[in-house]
Amino acid sequence: MQANNMQAKDTIYYVFDPMCGWCFGFSGVIKQAAKDYQNDFEFVAISGGMVVGEREGPIGDFADYILGAYKRVEDMAGVKFGEPYLAQLKTKTLYSSSVVPSIALAVFREFLPSRTIEFAGSLQDAMFVHGKDLRDDSVYVEMVKPYGIDPKIFIEKLHLATYKEKAFEGFQQSANFGVQGFPAVLGNRKGKYYNLTNGYTSKKELYAVLDKLKTL
Repeated sequence: MQANNMQAKDTIYYVFDPMCGWCFGFSGVIKQAAKDYQNDFEFVAISGGMVVGEREGPIGDFADYILGAYKRVEDMAGVKFGEPYLAQLKTKTLYSSSVVPSIALAVFREFLPSRTIEFAGSLQDAMFVHGKDLRDDSVYVEMVKPYGIDPKIFIEKLHLATYKEKAFEGFQQSANFGVQGFPAVLGNRKGKYYNLTNGYTSKKELYAVLDKLKTL
């Protein structure tokens, strides 16, 4: 587990899931925090495995719940769900699975470990804004180009069992942290773990917690 390694800076763990709408709402907050507190903490994104195993599949009637709830996320977080995503929800055929995007995060971590928070946001934009199927290789071809990663190499790694194992290790790490809902933010300060936030949190609230953590 990465937190056991000796590190120059203390660590903030952002535990999210690519399928989590509230995580999409929180994405801008945690990305800005990673920039504003980069001299104080190392920021790491972990995909928690919200939709795996028997939970994977077409979204079906759960789409009705999301269509009734997404505006609350927009109102609280100031984000906007894209029409391509909402249109797919209305057909109830949108496929929901955390596995492939979590593998993609594991691959990305090998290239740019200091930018996993940004990539988590890219995953969520692809789905919740542009309505992309995150099982599709072509999505990642376009996604990794702005990061300067060779798409061909990225896709090759995406299909290796090694990275699927790493993704599931991330799911286990989330469970070990005791995370039961997303998004969650945890901190490792001087070798001690702290549960910082659970659920959507405003920038003001998150920064207050991070400022306090710096003093411990």
